Amino acid sequence: MLRPRLTGLLLAAATSLGAQAADYSFSGQLRYHTDVVHIDFSLDSAAQVQLWTDSWQDGLNFDPLLALFDGGHALLQLIDDGGDSLGGGYFDAGLGLPQLAAGHYRLTLGASPNNPLGQHLSDGFEFDGQTPIAIADWNQPGYDINKNDQKGSFWQLRLNGVSQAAVVPEPGSLALMLAGLLGLGVVGRRRAG
Repeated sequence: MLRPRLTGLLLAAATSLGAQAADYSFSGQLRYHTDVVHIDFSLDSAAQVQLWTDSWQDGLNFDPLLALFDGGHALLQLIDDGGDSLGGGYFDAGLGLPQLAAGHYRLTLGASPNNPLGQHLSDGFEFDGQTPIAIADWNQPGYDINKNDQKGSFWQLRLNGVSQAAVVPEPGSLALMLAGLLGLGVVGRRRAG
């Protein structure tokens, strides 16, 4: 009799833990000025959400730009700078949303001023179609020639108050991973046969 009750309590606890808001931190390298990182996150219920970059590091890295899209990939907000109040550096991007509705969202991170071209993610970004320039070689508009700043490719993004979050793999990375898994499957079948 104790077992089903214990199982039910554990299941209820696991379910309630899954619904709790959490804090996430992601980081990586932006190789080219044309790169855009996609991060999907969701809210199980309406919540206060904070999102910001803290990678500028006194000019060692690029000036980041964030764009927030809803589940249908319609642009909700463009976020350039404003990270100071949330713990980022001078050029970091940040935003506090007092009440964001439950649902799915996509956040994009790129180098400023690679702005969305329209009101939908499918409209693309300003630098689409340009020849990619390595961040270390690119003179970003806020670049100070006297400081040789904004030449690093490191980015870091923090999300507070969301239910789930993950970086969306680039199509090329996803294709490479799938090809590798397929190759492992073929090798496994040959060994088994």
